[in-house]
Amino acid sequence: MKLDAATIAELAAHLETAEREARDVTKITDAHPAMDWDDAYAIQGAIRARKEARGDRVTGMKAGLTSFAKMQQMGVSTPVFGFLTAGMQVPDGAAIDTRELIHPKAEAEICIVTKAALSGPGS
Repeated sequence: MKLDAATIAELAAHLETAEREARDVTKITDAHPAMDWDDAYAIQGAIRARKEARGDRVTGMKAGLTSFAKMQQMGVSTPVFGFLTAGMQVPDGAAIDTRELIHPKAEAEICIVTKAALSGPGS
């Protein structure tokens, strides 16, 4: 990791506040070009903790950049992973207020609901 704990907390607050206010931000790597994957996941963890502290709960996980072509386009060699919360869910058939979104777009996602938590190597 290249960033200290205070910078991680500051960036998490900055990004999560922008999300809550549906406000665009510049890439944080512009100001912190040396940050690495560990830093990015630490910031994500701090954002998750902020959401959970307000009562939101994690309901699932998400994999991104799963196609080789998209990984090449983005200059990465592995998929990225994130979390989903109850606050991110929209009931089937409900309207979505695009004013609450930063860059509205539609993207197909496949979700699987399991009866029990999954486990595997390293868990």
